[in-house]
Amino acid sequence: MKIICGTDFSIHAENAAQVAAAMARRARTTLRLVHALDTERLELLPPAQVDHLHETLRQKLLMEATRLRDTGAAIEESLEVGRPHEVLAGAAAAAKADLIVVSSLGRIAPSRWLVGSVAEKTAQLSKVPTLVVRNHESLLAWAKGEHRLKIFVGYDFSPSSDSALDWVAALLALGEGQVTVTYVSWPPRETWRFGIGGQAALAENVPEVQALLKRDLQERCARVFGANLPELRIVSGWGPVEEKLIELAQAEAADLMVLGTNQRRGLRRFWLGSVSRGVLHQANANIVCVPTSEAREAGPESIPTYRRVLVATDFSKPGNRAVAFAYGAASAGGEVCLVHVIAPAGPFRPDSDDSPSTEQKRALADRLQPLVPHDAERRGIHSRIEVVEHPHPEVAICQAAERFGADLICLGSSGRSGLTKKLLGSVTEGVLRRSPRPVLVIRQ
Repeated sequence: MKIICGTDFSIHAENAAQVAAAMARRARTTLRLVHALDTERLELLPPAQVDHLHETLRQKLLMEATRLRDTGAAIEESLEVGRPHEVLAGAAAAAKADLIVVSSLGRIAPSRWLVGSVAEKTAQLSKVPTLVVRNHESLLAWAKGEHRLKIFVGYDFSPSSDSALDWVAALLALGEGQVTVTYVSWPPRETWRFGIGGQAALAENVPEVQALLKRDLQERCARVFGANLPELRIVSGWGPVEEKLIELAQAEAADLMVLGTNQRRGLRRFWLGSVSRGVLHQANANIVCVPTSEAREAGPESIPTYRRVLVATDFSKPGNRAVAFAYGAASAGGEVCLVHVIAPAGPFRPDSDDSPSTEQKRALADRLQPLVPHDAERRGIHSRIEVVEHPHPEVAICQAAERFGADLICLGSSGRSGLTKKLLGSVTEGVLRRSPRPVLVIRQ
């Protein structure tokens, strides 16, 4: 683990540098200690004073590096000119570092929210994780092997959250830790996404939704931690997610909060919000902000295996043809879910008496059963059949895919185009626009 640490020679920076040095020693690597002389401080100074300032800072940096070397860490010091967050992010990129360590005074005053601190700007800009040190004692004790670190991960099923899990797994390779992964769900959103719950799920998730969320969270964590799963928590929450995460982390007396960051900029950051930014502003804890890993974005993709494939058919020739492709895409031992969507008889109320009868749904399920290929059982592929009532088939298919946890959605397409497509619409196009999951379209 290559580490870059920024210092401004304050007491808080000294504590952060002490943590960085202990981590570098633990990882048996060299710590690069960086001080950035902001160009704004030099613009109005005469050359003689600039030279004197350079020499003064160089001596301070040497003294700080010497102090850290006395702890047994290998240190390289570097005096740079430029904006601190740009210097740190650039140094980390050039060195292909794994972590930037900076200090923070604690909560940021609201008057500075628009400008941001060096810590926040670094986390916003850097392509590698940024550790903001506020309470150095627990981190220092962990790096020395004297403390089992309590790590709280705020998770949201985003690529940056997956990168955060990867980073935590790498950290545990250096020392022991107790990990809790928490997902704060908003019940109305989960109700719509899974198509379960209705009005009963406005205050909190119904048990079926909780079970599905736990399944999805377990699968994501199992990819990183294997059988040694961390403690998983799914909580319902209204209001700002960052406030709920801070409250939960404080209740657990977490030593370290780890969050993925989307690194939104400009108006997108203010319109869409940023949980990591909110936590940096409000929490008094040690925080690691993890951007989406470049290795995940640019590295070679592994060959996907489709354990769960969902296929929807309206009993048309293109729809039925897609069923065979779905079974062909499913891996051996996997499962295929065959879905058929019917329109509600009256105003759409899933639990109303106007819903189609059980006999009608059973009859439609019996029509789906013969579509299962004869050799599916021989390949160990299991089948699930579902008849769904919904006024919008594309919504129903997306919700069924979320409930099923589909690795792939398979749909047939009649190939409509032009005016016909505009008049009749396209269920396939609707699914492509709505679902974040891979979609395989089988054309006629």
